Amino acid sequence: NDTATTEIYTGEDTLSLHDALRSDNSDEIEERTWQLLKVGGKFDYRTSGAISEALSEMGVDDSQALQDAIDSGDYEQLGRKLISMACEYMEGHAKEVAEFEIND
Repeated sequence: NDTATTEIYTGEDTLSLHDALRSDNSDEIEERTWQLLKVGGKFDYRTSGAISEALSEMGVDDSQALQDAIDSGDYEQLGRKLISMACEYMEGHAKEVAEFEIND
């Protein structure tokens, strides 16, 4: 059987084998993700590099929100938005690494 198409039937729900294996490790993945995100960790979102990476990946909505903060002169709002974007970006990468470390 190809693992990409293997399915597990649980009542009315159907899960792929990959999804079923992932769900078994969700607590461990979450814990490892937060370890990677801690201050000074590999994915510390408080660094200028994290902010720069997040900006390079931002979409239209993020771009507009940043432009609105700049136009309003609300630099506190701008700072909060930048940190929020960096946190979300780094959290996604940390979770991918945690999943890889634990599931593979």
